[in-house]
Amino acid sequence: MELSWSSTDWKKARAVADNLTERYSAPPIPVLEIAERTGVDVVFADMGQHADVVAGFCDFAAAKLYVNRADIPNRQSFTIAHELGHWILHRDLFKEHPEKYPVLPRFQSTDKNNPVEQEANFFAANLLVPARLLKPVANAPVAALASAFKVSRTMMEYRVKNVR
Repeated sequence: MELSWSSTDWKKARAVADNLTERYSAPPIPVLEIAERTGVDVVFADMGQHADVVAGFCDFAAAKLYVNRADIPNRQSFTIAHELGHWILHRDLFKEHPEKYPVLPRFQSTDKNNPVEQEANFFAANLLVPARLLKPVANAPVAALASAFKVSRTMMEYRVKNVR
C-alpha cells in the first residue's frame, strides 16, 4: 500500500511491530532499545512551558525522538512507541509535509479523523503488547497484565479487547 494521509495500513503496522519484537519472549518490551536499534536517538527532554501538554515529538531531520521527561515511565514508553511508529511508517510523508506533523499531546484521545495518528497508536499498541505474548495470558486480570507489560490499564484493556 502506498503511503497516504487518508488511509491506514493496519497489516503493515502490525507486521513491522511484530518484526521489531520477535526476539523478545517475555514482557516488558524494551521500547527504548528497539527505537535506538532503528537508528533514532531518544532524548528525554524538559518540555519547559509545554511540559503539561506535550508528551513528545519526532525530529525527522535529526533522527531524534523527544520524550517528556516529566511523564511517568509507562507514558514515556507509549510516547516512544507512538513516535517510533511515525519514524518508521510516516517519515517520508512528514518530511514532504512537515506542517502536517502534530506534536503528541500529553493526554491524548485517538483522533478518529486522522488515519496517520490512528496508525501510530495501533503500531505502538502492537509494539508494547505483542499479540503473541498477550494471547496465552489474556484471561489474567487486566491490572496484572498492565503491570507485567508496563503499560497503562487503559491501554491493556484496549489490547485485551482487541486481541482475544
